[in-house]
Amino acid sequence: MERSNETRIERAQQVKKKRRRLILTINLVLISAIAITTVLSMKIRQEQSSSAMPKLAAVNAKQPQSIDPADPHKQVTKKDQVGNKEPENRDPSDSHNEKSSGEDTKASQAASAAALQKAKVVYLTFDDGPNQYTDQILDILSKNDIHATFFMIGSQLRDEKSSVERLIHEGHYAGLHSMSHSYSKLYKSGGSDHFIQEFKQEQALLYKLTGVKSSLIRAPYGSAPQIGYNFRTAIYEAGFKMWDWTVDSKDWSYEGKPAKVIEQVKRQIHRKQEVILMHEKKQTVQALPQIIAYLQHQGYSFAVYKPDHHVVVNFGKDIRL
Repeated sequence: MERSNETRIERAQQVKKKRRRLILTINLVLISAIAITTVLSMKIRQEQSSSAMPKLAAVNAKQPQSIDPADPHKQVTKKDQVGNKEPENRDPSDSHNEKSSGEDTKASQAASAAALQKAKVVYLTFDDGPNQYTDQILDILSKNDIHATFFMIGSQLRDEKSSVERLIHEGHYAGLHSMSHSYSKLYKSGGSDHFIQEFKQEQALLYKLTGVKSSLIRAPYGSAPQIGYNFRTAIYEAGFKMWDWTVDSKDWSYEGKPAKVIEQVKRQIHRKQEVILMHEKKQTVQALPQIIAYLQHQGYSFAVYKPDHHVVVNFGKDIRL
């Protein structure tokens, strides 16, 4: 009896050990499976993310616009190109080369846009020109190899045509700032009609004088609070983009006090991307070299507005503009 009991006890202990080993083995298998599944899932997500990002950038990047050789300022649309026959002796490899060129352009645009988002970038913008200070500002920018964006008043374009032509020739962007810069005419008429009319008139005049069609506007006195949603909708439907600013130098209020202008800029600069509002004033000309030096010391690079790389900068945060 004693041996029998001992045998049963030993067998029971062996069964328990086997169960423990089995449970331990099962747990190890489950843990290994979970770990492998997690690693594979992470790899798949990374692969999907890396493959999706270039495609997204390529979709958002605009195709380069063709130029009509007979008229360098005329952009050739897809409609204009319909019916154009290819030369009979065309090299079959040309289509492959064109495709590769298009893909290279898309990749370059995507890379530029990505770099712009990561870098510390500042846009210098000048309002209320052209006038007697335009060429002085252009001289300073040229000396520092910097391009800027100019929002010009339409009624002043004819008298300062040479300065307008110079700034365009030197690579600056010619933006629109209305014909009159009159608050009452632009905002107290009860709607957006007069505002849109003035900007279309200035757009046409700039094109007539220079051959450049500009689509970027800056609302005199800023877009807030006088421009609401419906007003912005009218601007969008008219085909314009609208910029406000992130830094107000208040240079218009500091006549004869360039140090105050510099102080305002230094006080407000802190974002990775800044759009600085300045005006074509004497004190601005005096302050500009030091402003540029300060921004360079802070690690900013300078950018000029480009329609193909439009950045949304308006007080209403309206992505349509």
